[in-house]
Amino acid sequence: MDFALSRAQQEIKDRAALFVDEVCRPLEDSWGVDDYQVPTDVFMGVVAKFREYGFRGLAVPKEAGGQGLGTIAKCLVYEEIVKSPVMHGLLATWSGFLDPHPALHTAPEWQREAYLYPILKEDKFYHINISEPGAGSDAAGIRTTAVRDGDTYVINGIKRWAPPPNHPGITPKYLLCYAVTDPGKGYEGISLFLVDYPNPGVSVIREYETMAPGTYLGRSCDYEYKNCVVPARNLLGEEGMGFRYMMDQLNRNRTVIGARLTGTARWAQAQAVARARERETFGAPLADRQAIQWMLAESEMDLEQAHLMVYKTAWMLDQGLDARKEAAMVKCFAPLAACRVIDRAIQVHGGLGVLRDSRFGQLYFQSRIAQVAEGTTEMMKLTVAREVLKAYR
Repeated sequence: MDFALSRAQQEIKDRAALFVDEVCRPLEDSWGVDDYQVPTDVFMGVVAKFREYGFRGLAVPKEAGGQGLGTIAKCLVYEEIVKSPVMHGLLATWSGFLDPHPALHTAPEWQREAYLYPILKEDKFYHINISEPGAGSDAAGIRTTAVRDGDTYVINGIKRWAPPPNHPGITPKYLLCYAVTDPGKGYEGISLFLVDYPNPGVSVIREYETMAPGTYLGRSCDYEYKNCVVPARNLLGEEGMGFRYMMDQLNRNRTVIGARLTGTARWAQAQAVARARERETFGAPLADRQAIQWMLAESEMDLEQAHLMVYKTAWMLDQGLDARKEAAMVKCFAPLAACRVIDRAIQVHGGLGVLRDSRFGQLYFQSRIAQVAEGTTEMMKLTVAREVLKAYR
């Protein structure tokens, strides 16, 4: 068993560290807690630098226009870059996290030209429309419909929990919409569509602010599809395959989310260690107190477990193995572990830990939201349990 990184993986990790030192560190004093308040030119400058340093399309195969470095490389980058508070909100690197959908890797060339390459090679974004007011973890409950009408599909429904399109840095080029094409088939009746945006048939009807303001998870909205006409050729892949495509992307996303949460929690642990060394009470540093030492030890164990789970799952994905159970375990464990680590860091800092500028609150609620987003903790446990019941006979 070899835990060493390959030369390419070590190089991308080192490049991420360089990105932090050269791009992020100089901005830390002026970059506030709220990414949405960062001046647009500064924000877009970071977006451009992220591309220049070679972090777009890391896990996308070379034959599809990406770098072909795999999910491990992507995890290494996202765990590394959050060592700077500039990257904590991740709004500026959202497009890099959200690689084009894997179904586009083998799509017709015209679809790749229109919907894959621009995301990889330009500062373009797209938003995913899966959840609905009445359908979250239960994807079979999707009610948005796509009805075939000659050479088009007509889409109607409301999609929830997608970023709003009105921020200059994350205005989507298109929406990736999951809709029902065959209502009688449950999961097998869901299909996937590439919907150009702006679109006269799509409007934002409600916006929300979450418990993690200023981050890529901080704002959300409802998109209403009202007689939205989409060319039939904008069907991505095959009819009825939408749920499988959804899970393929979510398993990859969940793994990288685990890496990102592990990285931010490790930043919190570093702050806690530094505070424990410098803060004296009753004539001795906090680091000498057994209660504090136990907190740091428990956090380190949480971090190590999350780290190992993330990279085992990433390795499985890179090997083309079925990692649905492992991705679910990462998505279940990493957010909970991150919350515990950040909570202990707050405790070590005392009153200073609850200040907004400490950034602990922002990171805590990002981790807390991750227990719900892209599959709730309970649904992840259900997925794991199903696989366990199959395996143990």
